[in-house]
Order: sequence, then C-alpha cells, then structure tokens
Amino acid sequence: MDIAHRLLHARPRGSGPALVAGLRVLLWWLGHGLALASRFSAAVRSQITRSLTVEISTDDGVARHWVFDSRRRLVSVRPGRAEAPDLAVRFTSSGQALRALTSPRAIDRIMGDLMHGAVRIEGSAMILVWFHGLTRKLVAVGRTGPRRRALPGAYLAHDPASNGAEKITIEPAVRQLDPRWTGAWNSRAKLWIVRGANGEPLREP
Repeated sequence: MDIAHRLLHARPRGSGPALVAGLRVLLWWLGHGLALASRFSAAVRSQITRSLTVEISTDDGVARHWVFDSRRRLVSVRPGRAEAPDLAVRFTSSGQALRALTSPRAIDRIMGDLMHGAVRIEGSAMILVWFHGLTRKLVAVGRTGPRRRALPGAYLAHDPASNGAEKITIEPAVRQLDPRWTGAWNSRAKLWIVRGANGEPLREP
C-alpha cells in the first residue's frame, strides 16, 4: 500500500509505466491474497455464498478478475478481463484506479469518480460494497469500529428471582425447528441471513 501511495502522489490521476506497474502489483496482491484467504480464513469463506465474477480493469491495459465459487467457498484469480463478469469496475487510467483503491474511503471515492466519468461500473453496486469488505479483511484500511466488549449486567442465565422472570418462557434447546411447525419453517425460508450462514443457495435479489 505504501508503494501505491508514493506512485499516486507522483502522478495522481494519470497514466504511465510506473502507475501501470503499481496497479498490477496491487491487483496481483489483492487477487492472490483473497485466493489464499478463501482456503484458510473462516471469516472470508463465510462471505462466499454466491458464485460470481468480479473484474477490475483500466483503459490503459491493466485488468484482473476474481471468480467466486459458492459451492466450495473458494476464490480463484485470473489476469485479464472476464468474459461476462457480474461486476466490472473499469477506470479510465491506472492512476485513477490507484487513487480510489488505496483510499481509506474507497467506495465514496469510486462513487465520486463515477459521477465525473472517471470510472464505469457494470453490474450491481452492492457486489462492489461486498467485494470491498472482503479486501478489507486482508488489510484494514480506513475507519474501523470500536473493539467489541461485553455489556455490563448481561442476562446470561435464567434467574427466577429477577423482576419480570415470570413472563419469560423457557423452552428446551433444540438443534432445528420441529417439522410440524410449518409456519416457522415458512418464515425461516424468508430469512436470507439464516440461509446464507448455513450455506444454502440464495436466489438473485
């Protein structure tokens, strides 16, 4: 990232051999980093719930694309443009791409460039947000949330002596819903966050 920033400061928005080379290195690193993380990182693997292809390319000849396999929860990376990507982010120059991709506010930067004609987006912008989140699992660039900590006074176990305990219904723990609860199963089928977390196929939005 430091190398990319230095190249960017030298020629912020243009093209040239140094910027082209810098972008190639950045995309190679992101590509193989995600491919490796999809084999060993549970946090990355849990996000791969759809099979799709993402491409990042520039008008001055730099291109790379990622193929996500939801069945195996794996990522493969290939040089060049994809034949039919689900999302393609195409910058006018390598300098513009470096400026956006290394920014702590990459999504905001890309949307601003989109309004000024410096980038073209083909496909769903929601895939871009998702892909950006995956890259930030490799390197935390930009703002991060506060560290998680347990809230004080958490109700961790049933206490019959506490106020309002008489209104809490205690049911035995089960591993899955009772097959006879058809209404509950129908409601579960509508919860994408539950189905995705269990590796079930999801329809297109």
